[in-house]
Amino acid sequence: MIQSLPGTNTRPTSSRLRQAWLNSLQMSLPDSRVLDLFSGSGALGLEALSRGAAFVVFVEENPKAAAIIQKNINSLDLKDQTRVLIKRAEKSFQLLSEEPPFQFVFADPPYEQGYEEKLLADWPWDQVLSEDGKLCIESATRKAGGFTPPATLKIIRDERYGDSQLTFYSRRAENESHLPGVV
Repeated sequence: MIQSLPGTNTRPTSSRLRQAWLNSLQMSLPDSRVLDLFSGSGALGLEALSRGAAFVVFVEENPKAAAIIQKNINSLDLKDQTRVLIKRAEKSFQLLSEEPPFQFVFADPPYEQGYEEKLLADWPWDQVLSEDGKLCIESATRKAGGFTPPATLKIIRDERYGDSQLTFYSRRAENESHLPGVV
């Protein structure tokens, strides 16, 4: 059983949402590299490993939550398939730029704090995501249609689950315009 940090500082992704999220990616997860930002208990990344992902990097700024992620990793004997960074997500890019690109980036930031827009605007996704990579952001349902992506990304799916939504982004092909209807 995955342990999580007690209290309300960490909001775990509901099991229903986690299942919907990962079921939609099931066929692409085997042998993939996954980045789990705002990891909390690490449940998303650990579930990705259980479904065949090859390697997961967890980024969690709270040292107590990161210790629980490491404890979960150790109890599941997944040390060789994981790396835990105890850093703020926005401060982790330098270390992550030394990693091979990721096929999946899961981001479950604290709701209503603007992290979604910052991630989309500030990160060089063409360096973090593989060419066929996908960024999946969980957010509050207040933003119908997902958050506006930078020119290097496009929204490929946006779904609501109760008070949460999942927005999936992929890299835009170099010759693909970011303007609607323009190729």
